[in-house]
Amino acid sequence: MAANVAEIDEQIEELKMLMKIWLDFYRILTTVFYVEDPQEVARLDPEFQKIKTIVAEHHSRLMTLIKKDPHIGQSVLTTVKRTISLDGFGSLSPIEINKTLIEWHCANILFNETIGSLECDKDKIIRKRQDKIPRPPLGQRIKTSLESPKGKAITLLVVAGIVGGILYVYWDPIRQNPMFIQYFKPILEKVLQPLGMDYILTPPGG
Repeated sequence: MAANVAEIDEQIEELKMLMKIWLDFYRILTTVFYVEDPQEVARLDPEFQKIKTIVAEHHSRLMTLIKKDPHIGQSVLTTVKRTISLDGFGSLSPIEINKTLIEWHCANILFNETIGSLECDKDKIIRKRQDKIPRPPLGQRIKTSLESPKGKAITLLVVAGIVGGILYVYWDPIRQNPMFIQYFKPILEKVLQPLGMDYILTPPGG
């Protein structure tokens, strides 16, 4: 596994660059199957040679990045060496052409798998970092939760439930208290009478 995320990102970008070159190699290589004009094939050959040179120059670096199957990685250079020119590739036997194309596809799959493996390594490093981030103390987490809109609503419901429970248990003594009858009952009657609930203010037999 690479040492850090920056190194992995660098390797991924490098592989993507090599993969693009490898795709260009295939695009030009296969023109011999549908371009009938020999002059057109000859015109594309300099670009083809340039791509071959780039692949060869980066091959040693490619081999350091490939972990899964170095034999397929080595076949990249073999494929490039076998295709001396576009015209020469078209002159190969069907067996040699098929072998070259199969090698190209195997290497292309390896490029994708290597990039995927590096991205997996990157994800592991990031998740390990996140696991190491200390969580706030329990008291702080509870305080933060209670201060949120949802937490405030839950707190209000809890308080209302507690108050309601207290009133339910002690309601009869409260509504018989002279102070309640004198000061609070008239106010509550105005609120509860339109709702038809003013009866709860009068004790049984009152």
